[in-house]
Amino acid sequence: MAGVWHEGKDLALEGLVLARRIGSDHYSGIAQSRLCIAERGLCHWENSIEAGRAAIALCELNDARLQLAFVKRSLAVTYWKRGHLQLAREQIADTVPLLTQTHHDFHLRYAHLLGALVDLHAGRVAESKEELSSSPKNDSALSESRPELLRLEYLGDVELEQGHFEAALARYDEVLPHALALIPRGDVVAELRRRRAECFVMLGRNREAYDEAKAALELCLELGDRYEEAATYRTIALAAAALGKHDEAKKYFVHGFAMYDDIETPYEWGKLWMSYGDWLCGPHAGAYESLSGAREAYRAACDHFEHMGAELRLSQARQRMATLEDRLRAEGIAEPAAGEKPRPRRRPSMDRELQRRVQWAFDTFGVVTRHRPLLELLEQVATVAVSDIPVLVLGESGTGKELIARGVHSLSGRTGGLVEVNCSAVPTTMMESEFFGSMHGSYTGSMRDRAGLIEEAHEGSIFLDEIGEMPVDLQAKMLRFLETGEIRRIGANTGRRVDARLIAATNRDPAKMQTGDGFRQDLYYRLAHAVFTLPPLRSRGDDTALLVDHFLDMFTRGAHKRVTLADSARERLAGYAWPGNVRQLRSLMQRLVVQTADGRVITPRDIPLDDAADAPRTFSEEMEGQEKARILEALAKTEYIKADAARILRMSRTTLIGKMKRYQIPG
Repeated sequence: MAGVWHEGKDLALEGLVLARRIGSDHYSGIAQSRLCIAERGLCHWENSIEAGRAAIALCELNDARLQLAFVKRSLAVTYWKRGHLQLAREQIADTVPLLTQTHHDFHLRYAHLLGALVDLHAGRVAESKEELSSSPKNDSALSESRPELLRLEYLGDVELEQGHFEAALARYDEVLPHALALIPRGDVVAELRRRRAECFVMLGRNREAYDEAKAALELCLELGDRYEEAATYRTIALAAAALGKHDEAKKYFVHGFAMYDDIETPYEWGKLWMSYGDWLCGPHAGAYESLSGAREAYRAACDHFEHMGAELRLSQARQRMATLEDRLRAEGIAEPAAGEKPRPRRRPSMDRELQRRVQWAFDTFGVVTRHRPLLELLEQVATVAVSDIPVLVLGESGTGKELIARGVHSLSGRTGGLVEVNCSAVPTTMMESEFFGSMHGSYTGSMRDRAGLIEEAHEGSIFLDEIGEMPVDLQAKMLRFLETGEIRRIGANTGRRVDARLIAATNRDPAKMQTGDGFRQDLYYRLAHAVFTLPPLRSRGDDTALLVDHFLDMFTRGAHKRVTLADSARERLAGYAWPGNVRQLRSLMQRLVVQTADGRVITPRDIPLDDAADAPRTFSEEMEGQEKARILEALAKTEYIKADAARILRMSRTTLIGKMKRYQIPG
């Protein structure tokens, strides 16, 4: 699900800290290899490469040959996605003999598959097909073998890259039922759906292409697969354009360019430029038609493919370019003079593109941020908002979950209103009647039929803030509503159909919700189709300073005052940990403006904040704080019986005692 890579990165870093603390190079190497994979999942290529190289050095130091093979293969995947095809091929060449010597046939199959993909992207189609055809097979049933599913999928990719769309689609159609049987919500299914959609586009089956690409995008967002998500935007854009949805096509192209500006994967980015050029000079561009724009798009595609050595794609882009130049000459559109000829940027202007995204985030969600991960999350939310699936927003109190809910409703296009309710503010005895309504005489004091909040949200959306505070028995009724679309008022004999989109939020720990700790697991997984976790303010870099200026300007204009902040006061605000997040900062800035006389300067002495020296400033400090909290929780549950607490924490009793001493926990 979305966000799993961030969790994996956190766990890998925690493992690395622990391994270094005990002085184990072996476990440090394993942690670095996991970090390499997690950073790659987040499309942080340089971080992934750095972690992979560190893991290789540690594995070689310890002569851990099997682990070394795994790391080299992981690093090869990173190099491949980043467009460093030669480096990827070198890592694979080192991996294959190591896996052969250790007789690890399962991972050897994956190495051969990766080698075939690298060859395919380099334009060595015959070599790729040969490697896929001759790679070791699995004797188990196709529906039980992920490597075999991938092998057949990649054979389809070979056909697709050559423009053999019928043959490619036949491959994908063969594999999809088996992938659905093995991993119905897995990455292979997302990849197959996107590739099938691309075949449908090229074969003129545009409605099928659009629907299949939408299904692929939903699954990519659920999995947090940014690489495949970015590729899917291109396919949806082409399908939308073919259906005459020109503005929607433009929107998805823009989404794709925004993502590639950040994740920088040149092969798929080049394909996006090429598809964009095809659209601008093709029959489905509508008012967006631009032959000169198509020329620059094709040049950008050539730039990407040439840079990474993707010879087949480079040849295709150059052929399109030549055809377009003939058309331009025939229509009398001259080539700019050499000194005036614009060269396409390999990536858009960072400042201008970032500013566009910042303004969009504020206009759409009311969120003030320049933090790239948060901007990416908001773009994912916007994509999901146009569907009807439930949305669950996680995050600490004060991070702006209600702003996300309002943005989702605004983008959904629903004709009804947004009904907002804080579950923690509704008395437990009144919750059922408040949410589901009641009939006259159904309980003491019920004098008339009364619609519940869910009915009030018909054809609109209902936002349930702090849904984790809802009683478990009422959660069962909420689950029934999500599954059937029906609610039943208290005292009614029949149900009523209600078309209301559910948006929920909570500050609870998602791990505890998944295990059923005070929250129904089935309800959590019903909501988990679209889960978005908002970062705390302390993790958003320079956003604190940005928000300080925003709130200062907003409240001084509202109060018709001229109030400024001393530099030392800004430093104090920027250095604070903000346990109450944006809500706490907003409240404080409002208080400072109200209490400060017109024309005065706010100094650090005017800022009533607790000493933040003990607040966590680094990942390690935050992890140590969480570990201390878990130890205290386990000790409380076991009445300070250390052996039982250690069992809950999955550590030895002596390790627990050592940690208690370190964190100065009495007992």
